[in-house]
Amino acid sequence: MKLILFGATGMVGASALREALAEARVGSVLCIGRHSCGVQHPKLRELLLADLFSFAEIEQQLVGYDTCIWAIGLSSVGLNEATYARVTEELTLVWARALLRLNPDMSFCYCSAGGADGPGMWARVRQRLESALQLMPFRFVGAVRPGFIRPGPGIRSRTRAYQVVAMLLMPTYPLFPLLVRHFPFLFTTSEILGRAMLRVVEGKAKQFVLESADINRLGNSIQATHIL
Repeated sequence: MKLILFGATGMVGASALREALAEARVGSVLCIGRHSCGVQHPKLRELLLADLFSFAEIEQQLVGYDTCIWAIGLSSVGLNEATYARVTEELTLVWARALLRLNPDMSFCYCSAGGADGPGMWARVRQRLESALQLMPFRFVGAVRPGFIRPGPGIRSRTRAYQVVAMLLMPTYPLFPLLVRHFPFLFTTSEILGRAMLRVVEGKAKQFVLESADINRLGNSIQATHIL
């Protein structure tokens, strides 16, 4: 598997990156973003772009990859729909179409969010994007909607509100396996989420949208083949 990963500087992207680098079936990872993820690994290469909407000059470097995990996201707080949709929806679709054109056998996993089936503006934008991705002729395609994610060691959300919630829940972290087991529709971990996203692009998911409980089943049901 040759993977392109977007959003590696965020909590979800960093989680996917860590699991991908440890997964023997992943031969190489290309991280694309505006800033370096700060990780060095023999399987990892980075492409840094000042403007993620402008990538025509590096298109040939995107040929030969067969999977993509999209973990770019931003908070909708204080944003109108057009501004929020430009990054959440437009940017994702620009890259999804380009990657599919360059690599017709591409598989794609999009990280959405728990509650994306709701009536709010941010959910409406994500619903449009999910529907558009589902209709595209990817080999395998899926959208994960995690609930609260317990970040692994060294992984931290860049969203201030999430940081506060994570700090409040930190005393419960030793009990998190029990929370995931008894409340899988609310909680998951960065390790489980990272594995689940890899399984989506491998075609192991049974449905397009994976809510938190589905993520936990998928991320736990198939053990990753880690490099020792």
